[in-house]
Amino acid sequence: MVQTRSGQASTASESKPQTTHFKATKKAATNEATKEDIKKPTEGGKAELPAEIVPEKRKRDDEPANEVVQDQEQKPPSKEEQPPLSKTMKEDDKEKTEAKHEPAEQEETAEKVPSTVAHKIHKTIDEYGTQPLEGLGVDRPLEPRPEILLAIVIDSMLKSTRISHLLAQKASIAVFKAGYHDINVLSNTTWDERVQVLSEGGYNRYRETTATKLGDLAQLVNEKYGDNPSQIRHLIREIKGFGDVATDLFCDDAQAVWHVLAPTIDHRSLDTAKEVGIGTDIEAIYAELGRDPVQMSKLARGLSAVRLSKHQEDIEHEE
Repeated sequence: MVQTRSGQASTASESKPQTTHFKATKKAATNEATKEDIKKPTEGGKAELPAEIVPEKRKRDDEPANEVVQDQEQKPPSKEEQPPLSKTMKEDDKEKTEAKHEPAEQEETAEKVPSTVAHKIHKTIDEYGTQPLEGLGVDRPLEPRPEILLAIVIDSMLKSTRISHLLAQKASIAVFKAGYHDINVLSNTTWDERVQVLSEGGYNRYRETTATKLGDLAQLVNEKYGDNPSQIRHLIREIKGFGDVATDLFCDDAQAVWHVLAPTIDHRSLDTAKEVGIGTDIEAIYAELGRDPVQMSKLARGLSAVRLSKHQEDIEHEE
């Protein structure tokens, strides 16, 4: 017996759900037999529902009739009683796919630049842009080799000091002629030898401190990175005396070789881009260049050349 909220006693049989009434076409004798069968407990303590009165949609061909009620209590509703999930899931997947592609389409639309801006971009590259390490005597400057990365690091270091661009370029030529972009060569040099090479390149004002930096750079590469290109890329963050300007110059050049850095334009060149009317939307500029890292590097270097040569008006009035 079970105690109800009203305080009256109720038997367990009274708490059972009422059986479903079927159509009048069923014979009365069958109905009576059915009621008697339902009242009889099975061996597991559950009421047994004869197979002949089970709705066809709930009956499984491969299971005995006396397990139908147990299935009803323990199993979720059958596929016939559930809403068609496959269609809903397909629609959800379709919506998710469309949601993923939608921002990309919007981004592509937003990345288009006016024709006048496009002309300025391409003129800057054609007339002022150069490839990384161009004219410095380094072979195959666009190949992702340790020597190329080290050369870009050294060149960025030399150009980041308060010295004229031409003197820094002359010093880079002297350093690379001595083979210092080869870590084995640089590691075997003495401090005096490095000072001498820098002096020959006209890098007199900072030759001692730079000679020390080159020695520290060689030690850092040998101790932590060896000649593994995938690891040596991270040395940029640990080089002594490698400040923000050197880092900007490095990224401008290195993106042409290690495309993961693209697109990038150092902040001074980006100021020049704004001044001449190209703008500061790097993604839009990159899209105009066909997402080509080498062209992006040439543009960054070209903008730097425009600034150093004070030829902003030449680009600004381009239509």
